[in-house]
Amino acid sequence: MRKLIILIIVVFSCLYNAVAQDIITLKSGDELKVKIIRLNAKDVVFSPQGVNDTMSMARENVTKLTYQNGTKIYLAEEKTISDYTGPFSDSIYNAGVKDASLNYKGYKAASTGTLVSALVFPYNLIPAIACSATPPRDQNLGYTDTKLMENPSYKQGYKDQAHKIKKRKVWKNFAIGSGAIFGLYIVAGALIATTLIY
Repeated sequence: MRKLIILIIVVFSCLYNAVAQDIITLKSGDELKVKIIRLNAKDVVFSPQGVNDTMSMARENVTKLTYQNGTKIYLAEEKTISDYTGPFSDSIYNAGVKDASLNYKGYKAASTGTLVSALVFPYNLIPAIACSATPPRDQNLGYTDTKLMENPSYKQGYKDQAHKIKKRKVWKNFAIGSGAIFGLYIVAGALIATTLIY
């Protein structure tokens, strides 16, 4: 009985892998069932169904990429992306931003270090400036989909958002640490003043 269950699972997984595939939707409305390799600035690289070789298609002819896991990428129709240094209008960049907001937690060491530094050395801006100016390391990004991170636009969106989150957390902890020390100074000053009066 156990062997039969294992056999059924194997058969269904093979059928799923045979049926599940990526889809490229063209501006003409046609759909190509392929394996999407990557999305570049000017083209989409893919492998046609049943073919081991790769092909490419101009990005301007494509309106949507649908990955077998359900992820959909809507491409910018009127903007040609020549490099990946600024904001993007295509949804793959925005998907990277969104995923970083959900998954990036690598700021904790930098923000905690800034908090401790602000408590130990009040108003010391150097650690806060250094930590906020340094982009997160790749190993600290916490991304969950390595395939999407191979896409330059998605990766740039993810890294940009992760850096924004890190900056925000670092400066927040700097403000908390500095505020706590300032509050202690006020309390200590009030206690000293009260002692001197009496």
